[in-house]
Parts: sequence; structure tokens; C-alpha cells
Amino acid sequence: MKIYAMSCCRLKARKRIFLPQADKDIFIELPIPAFLITHPHGDVLFDTGPHPDLFKDAFGRWGGLARDFQPIGDESIGILSQLKKMDCQPDGIRYVVNSHLHFDHAGGNQFFPEATFLVSKKELAFAKRPENEGRGYFKADWDHPLNYQELEGKFDIYGDGSLVVTPMPGHTPGHQILVVRQKEQQAIILSGDSVPLKEHYQNLVVSRNNYDNEQVLESVKKLQTMVDSEEAFVVHGHDAEQWAELKKHHTIRLSF
Repeated sequence: MKIYAMSCCRLKARKRIFLPQADKDIFIELPIPAFLITHPHGDVLFDTGPHPDLFKDAFGRWGGLARDFQPIGDESIGILSQLKKMDCQPDGIRYVVNSHLHFDHAGGNQFFPEATFLVSKKELAFAKRPENEGRGYFKADWDHPLNYQELEGKFDIYGDGSLVVTPMPGHTPGHQILVVRQKEQQAIILSGDSVPLKEHYQNLVVSRNNYDNEQVLESVKKLQTMVDSEEAFVVHGHDAEQWAELKKHHTIRLSF
């Protein structure tokens, strides 16, 4: 297997959204990644980034959230453009794992009609609630005639332990991560928004944009136990410093 880390855009946001003790006038730029894992039994995509129409009309796509999360980039760095760089066609993706269905993680779902989508049953039900529209969730991102397979626990995609979807709720009710294991290689954990920045993992800092903070802390502790038991490498969901360092990792290949 090979893991390709793709940056589908950046978002400019107040740092205190993620680190509450930060000054309100400090802004950070967050990478918005998606990951392609090539596997002998079929390629797997972890998250699909934002929809490229975002760069034409951010407020039309995201409403008021576009004030808090300002997109940086253009259509040329969306998920389809990133895959094209690696000669990977959308219909060649066998599975898409949605960590959750927020606007920056599931905006490209519609481009993979041939894939099976692995999404938490709780997450899909939560996204469907009318009161959640515009609060991180937009039907325009995920509500398409796609093959959603609803998960209710761990799911070993190919039955060989190499790609295991694991529940990690808190940021959203059905948030999940992907554990990638290769023979004679360090395990990689694609953590989504369970620990978006290293401070959330190392210092148990809780961001402001979670569904259930207590559940977040339980999940982070569970994640720490997983990492220690496997000596795994955690890829944070939106950590700019780590993103810059990923190019040094011997297993993960970056695509910009």
C-alpha cells in the first residue's frame, strides 16, 4: 500500500476556535486534507475535502460559516485535481471513508458515484436532522444518490487488518478514524477531527467546535492507548506544522 496526503485547500480561522486560550486576534491557516490509500484489493479515499464550487461563491456554499472559516485556494486544488495528479480516476475509488460529514470533509462526495461510502450510522442520522443544516452540515455535500454503508462499530475494510475504520466520537456523534497497517511499517492513524492539532492530542486541549467535549476527551484517551499499543503515527486533521513535516515521513507521500 501507499498513502498519499492531498491538501484540498486551506482555511483561515481564529486560533481560539481550536485553542480556546489563544488571543482572539490571532488567525491560523489550516490544511484541509484528504488521503488516498492504494491497496491491492482497491483504492480507498479518506475524506473528500470541500466542494470546488466553494471557490466561486463561499457564502453561497457555506453561508455564515464562510466568515469563520475563510477558504484559501482555487478549484485547481480540489479533490479531483489532486487525484488527477496521480493518474487516479474517480471511478477507480472502491471505498470512501467519511470521518464525518462536515463541509470540509465530505464536500467532494458526489464525485465518487461508483464507490461504497463507509459512514457511521449515527453520523448520517445526525446530518439528516433539519436543525443541523448550516451548522457544519450541508445537504449539498452529502445528500446524493450514493452507496452509503452505515457502520455501527469497527469495520475491517478488506478483512486483513490493513485498513480498519474505528469509531472516535465527540467532535460529531459519528466521527471515525482510519487505522492503516502495513507489514514491517509503522501503523498510521488518520485521525480526522478527533485531534485536529497536536495540542489536542498531547495536552488534552478541547476545541470550541465539538458536539460533546466529554466524549472528545474519552476518545482522545482511547486514541492515546491505541497509539501506545501499536507505536503508531498520528496524522492530525488540520495541523499546519505537521503538514509541513509530513514530506519527511517515509511512508506518506504528499501531493499539493
